[in-house]
Amino acid sequence: MTYRVLVLISRLNEYRLDNHSILPNALLREGHEVCVGDIETLGIADSDVVCEMFTLDREYETGVPFPDMKLRRSSAEDFDLVWVLTNPHPNLLIETYELLWVLNQRVAFVNAAVPMLMLNSKITLPSVIDRRHLPDQYVANSFDRLNDVVVSDAETSWILKPANEGCGADVYFVNARERNCRALLQSATGNETTRYEMYGRPTIGLSRKYVTMQRFVPNVVDNEKRVMMSGGVPFCGFRRFHHDEDHRANVTLGNAFEGLSLNEEEDAYCRHLGEVLIRHGIYFAGIDLAYPYVLELNLANPGGLNYSFRATGVDQSAEAVTLLFAALERDGVIGASVSGQPPAGKINV
Repeated sequence: MTYRVLVLISRLNEYRLDNHSILPNALLREGHEVCVGDIETLGIADSDVVCEMFTLDREYETGVPFPDMKLRRSSAEDFDLVWVLTNPHPNLLIETYELLWVLNQRVAFVNAAVPMLMLNSKITLPSVIDRRHLPDQYVANSFDRLNDVVVSDAETSWILKPANEGCGADVYFVNARERNCRALLQSATGNETTRYEMYGRPTIGLSRKYVTMQRFVPNVVDNEKRVMMSGGVPFCGFRRFHHDEDHRANVTLGNAFEGLSLNEEEDAYCRHLGEVLIRHGIYFAGIDLAYPYVLELNLANPGGLNYSFRATGVDQSAEAVTLLFAALERDGVIGASVSGQPPAGKINV
């Protein structure tokens, strides 16, 4: 079957080799009718969810300008499937997800709106990852609570991560023996003491930030992988190499990478986790894996197809689309309804 698919991205100056071009192009090649919409223009008009969009009439390659002049404000509800491939702007985050939730009551999503909001965070990993596959983790917005954990065992190192940032931003390595440990913990949690001293809480208000603190996993240096999942199946990805002077392996920060290879245990676990994610309404994801541990889940716009292609020269976007639609049809998310009922993910109002 072929479908009408709305792909939601953030407006950009020009296309580059990432999901914003790779996946819409793959959908078009597979015979689907594809529209690309600007997620930051979502709204409601006469009870319909609308946004600015254009019809993809050909494949767009790297360097092609984003076709602003073709954008038209149209209903986002006249589709069989919505694929969100971006994080909403922080200033519009909650309202955007509220609009996506309304839309998801009427149209099926690749990744359901509410689970995508909740699980695309470093805070919520324990809800889908069992303890055997999750490094010791603490979430707090208090320097004292996290500092107590760190100083209780000077032999253990930790990784501090903002709850909802990405691409390695403000990710710190801390150990009780390091002189900047307290400063990093204070900075990560909002510098509460210094800001209240300088400005006063009545003036500045609450000065706390949530941070996730994971126990440092030594084998991450030799075995960190981004595993791309479509329809619950690992199909491509890449291995990431750590820079000698940096604890972060993000490719966007200039680290080397190569094609993905999974052993039997890694493959079996990723397939298990894929089934877990599908039960939560997540059909497309990137898993940051240092087996046996899962470090992060990436749901909004997981990079992997692009780096896999750069490493191997093989375009696996068609496989991603085939696996995805097979799973969505199997589970009744899209396709012919059963006994007159709408496909899963759609609700008649």
